[in-house]
Amino acid sequence: MDKETPHMNVRAVHSNDAAALHQLDYSFETDRVYTLRVQNRLAQNGSAVSSDVSFAFELVETAVDPPVYKNYRESMPTQQDIEAEIRRSEGGYVALADEAIAGGILLSVEEWRSVARVDNVIVGHQYRRYGIGSLLLSCAADWARNHGCWAVVLETQSINYPAIQFYLRNGFTIWSINRHFYPPGPSAYEVAIFMGKRLISAAL
Repeated sequence: MDKETPHMNVRAVHSNDAAALHQLDYSFETDRVYTLRVQNRLAQNGSAVSSDVSFAFELVETAVDPPVYKNYRESMPTQQDIEAEIRRSEGGYVALADEAIAGGILLSVEEWRSVARVDNVIVGHQYRRYGIGSLLLSCAADWARNHGCWAVVLETQSINYPAIQFYLRNGFTIWSINRHFYPPGPSAYEVAIFMGKRLISAAL
């Protein structure tokens, strides 16, 4: 792909897009992560151990050496897995760069909360820096409004510093964290970061 900005287009996702999405390289590498600092000033018996009664969580930007590398395809290794996820989703889009699939986003609605959830977002490594991710998030916001949702929410990991920065630039904020969200295994030490974006035009 040359350095010229490709022609961008977006359309609804289809299960037939699974093969092209599977071919994308959506790994990341970062020399910065977020680590969780816990400040516990509550005694086990409920009495305060200092004059300031608190239980605080703080995400701290931390340099790491060597850099962290993660390939998300390891958790979704087959084309059939992606096709199944597309079929389970309630909506979504693929972004086209010069007619080639460059990324995609899958969406569903949490009915009881009336929020749209980003189940998966993929942008091929070779297509980054062209605004494709922001375009997909904008489409997700429009989809959410059309489905009566007041917010878009998503989950990412504390080690995915580039993604967190990207979501912050696109108007998302950190709504909550979970230290024990991931099952035992390679990702068990990661902290789940839940982010959201209110949709201004949605009825409150």
